[in-house]
Amino acid sequence: MRSAILNRLRDSASATSFFRPEEGSWDVVESPRRKHPALSIDPESGRLQLHLPPGFPRQWIPRLLEDNAPLVERLFRRHEKRMARRPRFEFNENGRFLYLGEWYPLRFSRRVSAFDGAFLVPAGTIDEVKAALEQLYRRLARELFSRKVMQFALLHDLHPGTVSINGAVGRWGSCSSTGNLHFSWRLLQCPETAVDYVIIHELAHLRELNHSARFWNVVRSMCPEYEQINRHLTRHAADYRGW
Repeated sequence: MRSAILNRLRDSASATSFFRPEEGSWDVVESPRRKHPALSIDPESGRLQLHLPPGFPRQWIPRLLEDNAPLVERLFRRHEKRMARRPRFEFNENGRFLYLGEWYPLRFSRRVSAFDGAFLVPAGTIDEVKAALEQLYRRLARELFSRKVMQFALLHDLHPGTVSINGAVGRWGSCSSTGNLHFSWRLLQCPETAVDYVIIHELAHLRELNHSARFWNVVRSMCPEYEQINRHLTRHAADYRGW
């Protein structure tokens, strides 16, 4: 018997494509090191992810999902509970916001925009406060990330290009083929160990512009605990990208 959630998915318009791989109702992630299929829910998009070994026949996907219907249901329920527990950000006096994994209050000021044990931004409408707070995050991120990039680059004899800050939601950082590094200001909300890992991850692309086994060996040599940090980031992505 199919689980209730899969029945609902199949009966809905969007779920009709759930059993049709060509319509892209899930995401396939292939890994050359993977030997067996695995399922997960992307913590950001809420989409089902199929982690497959290379060459896994796409026509087997519907059977894979049917055989693992109880697991799919548990994954969706777990994701829903996690989303329900997400922090709710309020853009008013004493609203609380994250800086390097710690919560700090929001304070209104006349002209100052700074961080000093609290986020200080000019008072205004919710949209104005939100925009001012994002600008502050961007400035703080640019200062901190640029400094850390320089420190890690010198330590590991790497030569990155420019460092820029964007508002990406789907990824913490990226490295271009020319060696320029890009980071989301949202990363500044994460614990400092996670910030360091993401910066190291992107710097490692200066040696391996891929995600091969060689690349992860480079990351490991620079950040031995990267797997634990990466799991934390994946598990709490929605917490750090809540607005």
